[in-house]
Amino acid sequence: MSASLRQAVGVLLLLAALLALFWAAEWGQRQLEQAGGQVQAAAQRERALSVVLTLVSQAESGERGYLLLREEPYLESYGDAAGQIGPALQHLQSVFARGDPAVQQEVDNLLHLTRARFAQMRESLQAYRERGPRAAIAYLRSDVGQHTTAQIATLVGELQAQQTEDTLDASRAWRVHRGVNFGLRSAALLAGIVLLWWLQRLVRRHVLSKERETEEMAERQAELERQVAQRTTALSELSTQLQSVAEQERAALSRELHDELGGLLVAARMDVTWLEQHLSSDDPAVQAHFRRVHQALQAGVDLKRRVVEELRPTLLDNLGLLAALRWLFAETCRRGGLTGAERYPSSAVEFTSEAAIAIFRIAQEALTNVLKHARARTVALELELQPPWASLRIRDDGIGLPQGRPGARSHGLAAMIHRVQALGGQWRCERPVGGGTELQIRLPLARITAGLTAEVAERVPV
Repeated sequence: MSASLRQAVGVLLLLAALLALFWAAEWGQRQLEQAGGQVQAAAQRERALSVVLTLVSQAESGERGYLLLREEPYLESYGDAAGQIGPALQHLQSVFARGDPAVQQEVDNLLHLTRARFAQMRESLQAYRERGPRAAIAYLRSDVGQHTTAQIATLVGELQAQQTEDTLDASRAWRVHRGVNFGLRSAALLAGIVLLWWLQRLVRRHVLSKERETEEMAERQAELERQVAQRTTALSELSTQLQSVAEQERAALSRELHDELGGLLVAARMDVTWLEQHLSSDDPAVQAHFRRVHQALQAGVDLKRRVVEELRPTLLDNLGLLAALRWLFAETCRRGGLTGAERYPSSAVEFTSEAAIAIFRIAQEALTNVLKHARARTVALELELQPPWASLRIRDDGIGLPQGRPGARSHGLAAMIHRVQALGGQWRCERPVGGGTELQIRLPLARITAGLTAEVAERVPV
C-alpha cells in the first residue's frame, strides 16, 4: 500500500471516528437537555402549586379578617388573591398538561376544590353584605370552608412531594448523563487533536499563501490611500481656489456695481432734480410723481449699497478687518433686534487680504446662522490675539445646535471649516453649559498677518 493511499485511508478512518464521537456527544447533550427540562418542569409545577396554596391562604385570611374586624385592608387582600387565582389556576393546568393521567386527575380535583373554596368565600361576603354580620359569623363557625381548605392543602402537599421525587430522579439522571457526555467530549477532543496534528502542514501552507495575499492587499490598500490623500489634497486646493476666485469675482462685481450702477443712479437723480426745478408745477399729482421717483431712486441707491457691501464690504478694503467686523456685528444686531457685546484687540494688526476676507466670511456666516436658526436674544463676538494664535469666538444664548455632528448637513458650516483649515487653523463648535452655541476658531498669527506691531511681535515665538 502506497504512502498516499495509507494517508487517505487514515484520514477516512479518522473522519469516521470523529463523526461517530460527535454523534455520541450530541446524543449525550440531548439527554442532558432532556434531564434539565424535566428538572425545570418539576420546579415550575412546584412553584405553581405553591402560588395556588398561597393565594387560597391569602384570600381566606382576608375574608375572615374582614368579617371579624370589618377593616377594608383585609377585603383588599382578599380581592387581590381573588383577582390572581384565575391566571394561577390556568398556569397550574398548563404546566401539568400532557402528564401522568393519575396526576392529572389530582390536579383536576385541586382545581375544582380551589374554585369551590373561592365560591364559598364569595358567598360568605355576599351574606355579610345582604344579611349582616350574624349570617357571616354563623358561616365562619361552620367547618365547611376549613374542610375544603384542608383538602386543598393535602392535595398540594401530595403533588409537591411527587414533584420533589421527580426532581430528584431527573437530577440523578442528569448527573449520569453529564459524566457520559464529558467522556464522549473528551474522546472527541483527543481525536480532533490528532486530526489537527495531521492537518497542520496543510494549514501552514494555506497560511503562508494568505500572508502573501495579505501583503499584496496591504500594498494595494496603501497605494489607494496615497491616491485618496492626493485627490483629497487636490480637491482641497481646488475648493480654496474656487473660494478665492469667487471672492475676486465678488470684488469685481462690487466695484462694477459701485462705479457703473452708482453713477447711473446718481445721474438719474440729478436729471430728475433738474426736471423738477425747470418743469415746476403746482399740480399735486405731478409733485407726487416726482416724490415717488426720488424715493425709487433712493431705494435703488440703498439697494446698491447693501448689495455692494454684501459682495465685498468697502470697510474691509478701506479701513481693515476690525472696522468691517464692527459694522457687520452692528448690522446683525440691528436686523435681529439682538443685544450685542464685542471685544477686539487693543493693538493694531495688519491681516493679509486672504485672511481678512476669510475671517470676515466666517463671522458673517456664523452671525447669519444666529439670525436664521438660533432664536437668540444676545450675541457676543470676541477677537483676541494670544500668540501664536488669533482666536475668534462667537456665542449666542439661543436653542443651540442639534445633537450629533454639528454641521454634518450644513454647507455654510462646511465652508467655514474649509476656510479655517485652509489657513492652518482649528475649529470647534460646542453647546455651553448655560445653553446656546459657541463657535471657537484659532488661526496661526504667523500665517494670517502681513505685519505685527512691536508689542505683539515680541510675544510671538520664533
